[in-house]
Amino acid sequence: MSLTDFDKPIDTHLKNLVKEIETQNPNFLVLAARQFRYSLCQTPVEVNIKQPRQFNVLEEFIIRAAIEFLPPPTEDELASVLGLDSVFIRSTTANLRSLQTLSATSPITVTPEGRSFYEKGTVPQPPYPVQLNAITNPLSNTLTFQVESLNETAINLPDIADFITLDNTIDISSLSLEEIQKNIQASDLALHVPEEGKIITSFKVLTSTQKIWQKISVLVILDVIEDKLNIQIRSGKEILESPTKCLEILHNEGKINLETLCNLSTEAINFQREDILKQKNVENFK
Repeated sequence: MSLTDFDKPIDTHLKNLVKEIETQNPNFLVLAARQFRYSLCQTPVEVNIKQPRQFNVLEEFIIRAAIEFLPPPTEDELASVLGLDSVFIRSTTANLRSLQTLSATSPITVTPEGRSFYEKGTVPQPPYPVQLNAITNPLSNTLTFQVESLNETAINLPDIADFITLDNTIDISSLSLEEIQKNIQASDLALHVPEEGKIITSFKVLTSTQKIWQKISVLVILDVIEDKLNIQIRSGKEILESPTKCLEILHNEGKINLETLCNLSTEAINFQREDILKQKNVENFK
């Protein structure tokens, strides 16, 4: 039986990549290389962010006076001390009351939240909305957030989900606020920074989830030295580490049929192994 009896299922578009892999790694033999498509799930969401700002001079004086003066002053008394029209004082205190920094009663008293912000030199602001895109990856079971939306493209390739059972679905609307905060932090978006007083206070899903198709390559590689099969997922030449690990786990758990996935039978794999061992024995004999 010759090597050509088992033609390796190599996609025409991947032949150069296969040649490069085998040239750079003499111990690697690519047994199969096939292109697939898979879908990312993109969900537009809106988060509300509460972020304080620095006190202005008048705000700081009013709160300081409310804390230090005994008894606490009224707006008119502060206006007299500062030599200002009481309209300016009342306008500022009204704004501070709307931010729950001052109590609603007169004379002027500071709320516990107001004292906390005063110690930091900041005043709370009303939450403001920011729109993001939640991207879930079923191959790596990951959730990331980004500002830019992914463009929808048509890819005429087999769907890898038809060959591999992907149970990794993430329902964004079912996640807790804490989970959303953690994932946004992990996405390197400076939107939830508690140490700076910048906090995501709520979120909501804006529209339904959209499938965004991506192109990937699946390669089955025999490590000649270790006599071990490795399965790689690549985007172009880049190895996608997280999806590759997930695919290897699925393969080890018997959830992937390589013959169905790549037209690569156990008989073909064993033949390749035996042929390599024969070549090594001949080389050792020499």
